[in-house]
Order: sequence, then C-alpha cells, then structure tokens
Amino acid sequence: MKRFAKPALAIGTSLLCLFVAEFALRKIAPVQDPYAELKVPRPEINQYIKSEHPKNLRLVIDTEAGLPGMKGPNIFTTNNMGYRGDDLTMPKPANEFRIFMVGGSTTECVYLDDSKAITRVLQNELNKQPPNNLTVKVYNAGKAGDAIDDHVSMIVHRIVQLQPDMIIVFAGINDLTRSMIDYDYLHYTRPAPFDRFRYLKYLTTESQLARRVYYLFNRNPQNFSQIFQEIHLSSDYKEKVRVCNSLPLSNERPRVNVTAFARNLRTIAGVASAQGIKLVLMTQQTTWDGPENANLKEWQWIICRSGARYREDYMNEGLTALNDQTRQVAREFSIPVYDLAGAMAKSKDFFYDDVHFNDRGAQEAAMGLAAVIQGMNLGSNQSQGK
Repeated sequence: MKRFAKPALAIGTSLLCLFVAEFALRKIAPVQDPYAELKVPRPEINQYIKSEHPKNLRLVIDTEAGLPGMKGPNIFTTNNMGYRGDDLTMPKPANEFRIFMVGGSTTECVYLDDSKAITRVLQNELNKQPPNNLTVKVYNAGKAGDAIDDHVSMIVHRIVQLQPDMIIVFAGINDLTRSMIDYDYLHYTRPAPFDRFRYLKYLTTESQLARRVYYLFNRNPQNFSQIFQEIHLSSDYKEKVRVCNSLPLSNERPRVNVTAFARNLRTIAGVASAQGIKLVLMTQQTTWDGPENANLKEWQWIICRSGARYREDYMNEGLTALNDQTRQVAREFSIPVYDLAGAMAKSKDFFYDDVHFNDRGAQEAAMGLAAVIQGMNLGSNQSQGK
C-alpha cells in the first residue's frame, strides 16, 4: 500500500492546488469566456430587434488614465423603455415633442456620463428655445455595434410605436466595419460548421485555468476581433491599441457596401415620411488621416479588422463613400442633414479615439445638431403617433 501512497498524495495535492488556483482566478482576475456569446440560449434573443439595452439599466463606467478629454467614473442608465433619457410616457403627453436618436456607439456615448451624452446636451439646448411652448424630450436609442439594418429594425418594430415627432439617424462607421467582413445584409442564416467537440469546449471553458490555456494557444484574428468588440465597465483602449499595432499593415482598400447602406437609409426615409415623422440625417467624422502633428494615432484601434491593420487614408475614403450616400439620400428626400464630417475638426479636442466623442466633442456635436433642428420649425405638423 505504501507504494501507492506517494502518487495518491501527489495527485491529491495537485488537485487541491488546481482548485485553489481556479477559485483565486475567479475572484481576483477573471478572463472572458471565449465562447460566451455562443452559450447564450437562442430563445432569449429578441427575434425582431436583436440588439437592444435592457430597461432600467444602471452602470458605473470608468475610463483609463490618459484617454483624451475623458474623466470618470460616469453613470450610464436606461429608462423604463431601455433608452438613455428621461422615463418615457405612453401615450405621449400633448405638450411633448419627442425625438429619438438612432445609431451605434457614437450615439450611445457609453463612456460619457448621462449628463454629458450627446442626446442629453441636445435636449437641454433645444429646451432653451422650446417650439410652441412644447417640452422637448430626446431619447438615445444608440447601441454599440449597431449598423443601418439594426436601425431599420429598431425604428420599424419599436420606435414608430412610441409616437416620435422626429428621428435622428447617425450611421456609417459600423456599416464600414461590417462591409469589411462581407456582412450579409440579406440576413440568411448560415449553418454553423459541424463541431464534434463543441460541448466539450463549452464545458471546459467554464474554468478560468482552461480559458488561459485557450488564449495562450489561440492568438488569431478571431480573438483580435473579440478584443475589439467587447465593451467593458472600465475602458481598455490601451489594450485595443496595443493589439492593433501588433497586426500587419494591409495595402488593400477596405470593402465598402454603399448600395446596401443607401437602400436601408431610403427605407428609413420612406417609413418616416409614411408615418409623418420628421427625419434628420447625420454624417460621421473620424480622426483618420488627420494632421500629422496632432498625435491622433496613439488612440486609434478601429483601423484594425479581421486580423489586419488598414491605412488611415483608405479607411477615411471608405467612410467618406458612406457619408456621401447619406448626403445623397438627404437630397433625394429633402431631409435636413447635419454634416458633422465637414463641421468638426479631426482632433483630440473632440474625440478620444478613432470616432468616439469625448466630453467636449459630444457638447460641440449636440450644439451643431441643435442649430440644424432649430431651423426646421419643430412645432409645425407635430406627429400624432400614427
């Protein structure tokens, strides 16, 4: 029996050490599950609006040191309907002029405090000169990662039911990055490749130790994409930039699907017209290809996609093509457009990375947007929430 005692003791000690290590990592330094998104049960995903914030959400968000023009911690909340802004009353009060702003993370302003988000500043500015004694309420329907097809879904399936008088669409950057991976705007379901070890991988990666082994041997483009897509309660842009700078520089121009983008914009224009809703379109600005002496590159990471780092001038060309479609659709339907790309300088004064507003940027953008809206005679033909 003695000859088995030492091996048994060694095995027991090893298991105990693994247990202690696992417990400590879970409590002190947990890492993201690489298959977390795949483990979400499909029935829990809204079949009509796949990307939305929950109702009555409250988060305390912090920003890392040195992020240009940013301070934390900040509060991010959603109201009783899942939007940033005041609680939403239904039916709409007779004295309310109701605006929804739709977009991706540049609208959402996740790392800005509720009081400094572009929609709150816009609401405050419009109420300084309220139209026909109406009270203006601006609701933020922005969601990180959302693109123009998500905006169509949000508007058609939900916002039109909430009696909006105006919708502001601030789109482009996520349609550029989706185009680069050949995103399917037809939304056909693509069958997942057969994986006989799928459930074993899911079970194994419940362990923090196993996750570290996974990341050690899987530093591939898929993991780079995951790093870029995740939104954390404390910003991690330094890590995003570090990973981006480690990627090879591509001399290819990014693929840009201007046709699908324009069709979806026209869909939104048609819906707004049919529902009697005023519409404002907005172009997007970046820090790409800005002044050489402005030190803008140190916080840029969105130029990296699908395991490659793209040239700033080529990325700027791609977004300009989408902004041109926004301007074209605005002309076709006689829609007011706030041309942020032409109005705001490429500067760390306004942005903390490639495209996201810092505190001052959100303030300046809201003021410019307010000026466009104030020229539209808001009180006339107020929507009755058809």
